[in-house]
Amino acid sequence: MNHGLDLKALRQRVDPSDMLGLVTSFPSQMEDAWNIGRRFAATLEPGQYRQVVVFGMGGSAIGGDMVRSFFGDRMETPLVSCRDYRAPAHVGAGSLVIVSSYSGNTGETLSAYESIRGRGATVVVVSSGGKLEEICGVDGVPFCKIPGGMPPRAAIAYSFFPMIQILRSAGTASFEDAEFEEALATARRLGEKYGPDSSGNPALDLAKRIEGHFPYVYSGPGLMEAIARRWACQFNENSKSPAHFAVYPELNHNEIVGWRKGRLDDLLGRVVVVSLEDKDDHEMTRRQTEVGLGIEGPLAGGVHRFDGGQGGRLSRLVSLLILGDFASVYLALLYGVDPTPVENIDYLKKRLTET
Repeated sequence: MNHGLDLKALRQRVDPSDMLGLVTSFPSQMEDAWNIGRRFAATLEPGQYRQVVVFGMGGSAIGGDMVRSFFGDRMETPLVSCRDYRAPAHVGAGSLVIVSSYSGNTGETLSAYESIRGRGATVVVVSSGGKLEEICGVDGVPFCKIPGGMPPRAAIAYSFFPMIQILRSAGTASFEDAEFEEALATARRLGEKYGPDSSGNPALDLAKRIEGHFPYVYSGPGLMEAIARRWACQFNENSKSPAHFAVYPELNHNEIVGWRKGRLDDLLGRVVVVSLEDKDDHEMTRRQTEVGLGIEGPLAGGVHRFDGGQGGRLSRLVSLLILGDFASVYLALLYGVDPTPVENIDYLKKRLTET
C-alpha cells in the first residue's frame, strides 16, 4: 500500500475521464438539478395519489431510494421502487409513476414503462433523452430533460432533486426551500474538504483504510439506508471492488451470525465495516448498532463510523453521500484502476442483445 500519493499524477494516469472532477462538481450539479426540477414541476398539476412508484435501475434508481429515505415519515403516500421488466399489478389508477432512466435507453425501465400502458397511472419521466424521450413525445408524457454525457452514477443530483420537486408539486410531500439552501452550503463546504486539493483529507484517509479490504456498509432503516446502498454501489462501480450493504436491526436477525471466531477469521479480517448513522435513528436501532459493532469489530479489518452531523435531513443525507462518492474514487486511484468504465456491465448488455 503506497500512501505517499501524488494525486495529480494519479489522476492523469488513472482517471482520464475525470470521474473525480464529476464528483467534485456535485454542488454545481445539485443547484442546476434543483432549478431544472423546479421549472419542470411548475408545469405539473397536483393530484390525489395512493402511491408513488419509481421505475429505474442502477444509478438512476438510487435517486428514488434517496427520496424515500429523505422524506421518511413526512411522506404519507407510500413510495416503492420497481427494478424489474414488469411493473407490479398494484400500479394503476391513483399511482404516480416516475420513470427514471439517465440514458433513456435502459432495457428494464423501458419494458416496465410498456407494462403499464392502459392502466390509468399518471406518468412523468426524468431522463437525458434516448428512446424514452421519443416515446414520451408520442404518448404526450411530461418529460423532465436533464443534461447527458455522464455515467449515470455521476449524475445522482439529476436523478434525485427533480424527484423532490415533482413530489412537492404533486402534493405527496412537503419541503421548504431553506432546507435545500442549507444542504447546498453543506455540499460546497464538504466538496472543498474532500476535494483533491485538500490537505488532511478524510475521504482519502478512509479510502486508504479500506484499501485491500471488502467494505461492508451498514446503516439503520431511516435517513441513511439509501446512502448505505449508494456507498456499496459506488465501491462496486468506481473502485471495481466487491462491496455489501445491510441495515440494522434486520442484519442482527441473520447476518450477525456469520460474524463468529473460527475458520473464517482470515476472511472476516479482510472486511472493513463502515457504519453510517443518523441522529434521528431510533433509540433501539442505535443500541442494536452498538451491540452489533461490538461483535463485528474484533473480527473485522476495521470499523469506521460516520454521521451526517446536526443539520437538517437533506444536509445530513448529502454530507454522507459526498463522503462516499469521494472515497470510492480515491480507492480506485489507490488500486490503479480507471473509475469510469464498467466493463462487466457493458459485456452483460452486449450478451443480452445477442440472439
